[in-house]
Amino acid sequence: MRKKIFIALIGFISGIGLFISFEMLNPIYILLLCIIAGLLISIIDKKLLIFPIAFAIGFSLSLYKFNQYNLSNYTDKTLEITILEKRAVNDSYRYFVKAKGKDISEKSVVFSDYDFDIGDIYLIDGQISIPNKNTNPNLFNYRNYLISKGITSNIEIQNIRKSAKSSSFFLKLRKNFYMYIHNLFESNLSKKSSDFVISVILGENLIQNEDVKDLGLAHILAVSGLHIDLLLGFILYSFKKLKLNYKHAYLFGLLVCALYGSMIGFPFSVIRVLIINFIGFLAFLLQEPEDKIKSLLVAAFLILLSNPFALLNAGFVLSFVATSGVYLIYPKLKKYLKNNLISDSIGFTASIQACVLPFGAFYYGKINLISMLANFLILPIFTISMYLILVIIVFYPLIRFILMPIFIILDYLINSILNLTFLLNSFSFFNIEFIHQSILISVYLYCLILVSIYIRKSNKELMKKFYLINLLFVILSLGFEKINPETSFSMIDIGQGDAFLINDRGDYYLIDVGGPKYDDYDSGEKILVPYLKSIGVKNIKAVLISHEDSDHSGNIDILNDNFNVEHILTSKNNINSLVKYNPEIIKKDDVINLKNGYISCIFDGEFGEENAESIGLLINIKGTKIISLGDLPKEYEDSIDEKADILKVSHHGSKTSTSKEFVEKVKPKAALISAGRNNRYGHPSSEVINNLDGVKIFNTQTDGMVKIYFDDEVKIEKYLKGGFFK
Repeated sequence: MRKKIFIALIGFISGIGLFISFEMLNPIYILLLCIIAGLLISIIDKKLLIFPIAFAIGFSLSLYKFNQYNLSNYTDKTLEITILEKRAVNDSYRYFVKAKGKDISEKSVVFSDYDFDIGDIYLIDGQISIPNKNTNPNLFNYRNYLISKGITSNIEIQNIRKSAKSSSFFLKLRKNFYMYIHNLFESNLSKKSSDFVISVILGENLIQNEDVKDLGLAHILAVSGLHIDLLLGFILYSFKKLKLNYKHAYLFGLLVCALYGSMIGFPFSVIRVLIINFIGFLAFLLQEPEDKIKSLLVAAFLILLSNPFALLNAGFVLSFVATSGVYLIYPKLKKYLKNNLISDSIGFTASIQACVLPFGAFYYGKINLISMLANFLILPIFTISMYLILVIIVFYPLIRFILMPIFIILDYLINSILNLTFLLNSFSFFNIEFIHQSILISVYLYCLILVSIYIRKSNKELMKKFYLINLLFVILSLGFEKINPETSFSMIDIGQGDAFLINDRGDYYLIDVGGPKYDDYDSGEKILVPYLKSIGVKNIKAVLISHEDSDHSGNIDILNDNFNVEHILTSKNNINSLVKYNPEIIKKDDVINLKNGYISCIFDGEFGEENAESIGLLINIKGTKIISLGDLPKEYEDSIDEKADILKVSHHGSKTSTSKEFVEKVKPKAALISAGRNNRYGHPSSEVINNLDGVKIFNTQTDGMVKIYFDDEVKIEKYLKGGFFK
C-alpha cells in the first residue's frame, strides 16, 4: 500500500508541476498523453498505472482550482473586506482579508499603515489587482507565495467608508488569541525575545530573521511543526501525570492543536502534524500498527488535493522533507548511535539537516556547514523554552505573579538562542553559496541521500555502479558548463533605473547598477545582489557608470560590499559620488577588450547638464553591436555616428531622448527599455515608442528581465511569458 501511495503522490505532484510550468497547455493533449502512457505502462506493469492516472488528476485539479480564481484588475471598486489574519511587517501591517463586491468574492492581501483588528469589517473604496510576480529569474516570487495561500489579488485601500464587527465566533477567538499573545510576551520579555516567541507562536516572519534562516533553524523551530508536536506531547504528559484516560488525552490534544491551528491560519506544518497524529489516533483506536511514512505520504496527498498550489510554498516543502528525515533516516542512524541523549540529539538533527540541505540551497541559495552544530546546540534550549511558553500561555490568567520568574528564565533562554545563532553565523567561512538550479536538482540530491542510506551495503558491486553513475552525471553536467560557457547581455529589471550585465564566458561586466530606493525597498538588496549571486558571480571585471544619477549608480556601495569589483569606470564629469572607490576615467575612443568582442567609448560626456554628462558605449559581442548612452538628451545624439543591431533606449524612454532621426541613423533591429512599472515620469513616452516604429521593443515593464544570447545566432529571450506563473 505504501508503494502505491508513493507512486500516486509522485504522479500527482508531476501533474501539478506540469500545469505550473506550462499553464497554457491544452488539457485535451495532457489527457491523450496520459492515455497513451497508461497503455504502454500496462504492458510493462499494471501496478504502475496509478502514475498516469494520478498525473492526469493532478493537472486537471490544478486547472480547475486555477479557473476558480478571478484574475482581473479593477479600479475604483467598492468592496467589503473582513480581516482574517494580521501580521506585523516592519512599521505597517499585512492583512489577509475576505473581499466581497459586485462580481467579486475572494481572499485578498492588503498592506496598510492602519492598525485593523482581526474580525473587523470595512466598506472601502479601493483598487483590486493581481499581485506582482518576480520579474527576474531565481528570486523570491511573491505571486506564487500568495497563490499557495489561496490568494490571487491585492487590494490598495483609497478610502474607508464605514466599519463594523464580525459576528464570527472563530474570528473573535482568533483576534483575542492574537492580542493575548502579543500583550503577554511584549509586556514581559525584552523586544528581541518577544519578537522571536510571537513569531513562533503566531507564525509571524520567523523566516525573516537572517541568522535563524541562514543556520537552517527555521525549518526545525517553526516550519517543521515541532512546536505542535511539543504541544501535543505536553498535553499527553499532563494527562498521564493526572492519571487520566490516554484515549481522552489524545483526542483532547488533537482538538486543542486543531483549535490552535485555526487561530493562526492553519499553516501547512500544523495541518501535516494534525493529519499524521489523527491517523496515529485511529491506529490506536483500531489497535493497528502505525506506519509513519505512509501517514506522511497521505498528509501530503490530502493537502495537495485541497490546494495543489501548496507545492509552490517553501514552508510546505521544507516541512515534509524535514519530517521525512525523522521517519526515514533517523531510525537508520539510531542503529549506529549510542543509546543516550546526546547521541539521539545528534542523530535527530543530522537526519533533518540531511534532507533539508538540498532544498535549503534551492530556496535560499546557500547552506551553512555549521548548521547541524547549531541545531544540536539550540534544539534542547528551544524545547525547554517551548514548554515554558506553553505553561505561561495556559496558566498566566490564573497565577500571573507566580510566573514572573519563568519569564526571566524564558527571556534568558531566548536571548541565548538569538546570541548563539548570531555568533555561529558570524563564521562566514562556513557559508557556501550556490548557483540557482532547477528544483529537480534538489529532488535528485534528496533522492540520492535516501538511496545512499538504504542501498544494501552487502552488495558492493551494486554500490560501485550506483556511485559511479552519479559521479559521471555530476562530471558531465559540470563539464558541459566549463566547455560551453555562456556569452550574454542582460537587461536586469531593476525598476526605475538601469542595470545591464555582460557575461563574457564567465567574465562579468556591469553597465550601471540601478539604485531605486522607496521607503523600506532597496533594489540592490532585493534584486541586484541576490540575482548576481544566484548565477554564481563572485568577481566583476568592471563596472561602467554612465553618470551620477542614483537610478544608475545608487547600488554601487552594496555591490562593492558583496563582490570583488576590479575596476569602476566613469567619465571625468562623474567622479564625485564615486571618489572613495578611486574610479578610472574612460575617454572617447578608449576600448575594453572582451573575450568575445569589445566595449568602446563613443561619447565621454559634456560638462554642465546632468544627463548630458552620460558616457556613450558601443558594445560589440561576436559581431552584434549594442549602443548604450545612459540618459543622454536628444540634442547630443547628433554627435553619435554609429549603426547598431540593438539600441539601449536612453533615459528609460523619456521624450527628451531617442529622436526619430537618431533611430533612423542607428537602424536598430531591437530596442531595450528599462523603466519602472507605474513610474511617476510616464516612461516610456508615446513619442519615443512612435519613434521606434518598426523596431522590436523589449520593455522591463512588460517583459521583466531581457537576456540576449550570442551563440550561432542571436537570441533575445524575455523572462515574463504572459502567463500567471511566468
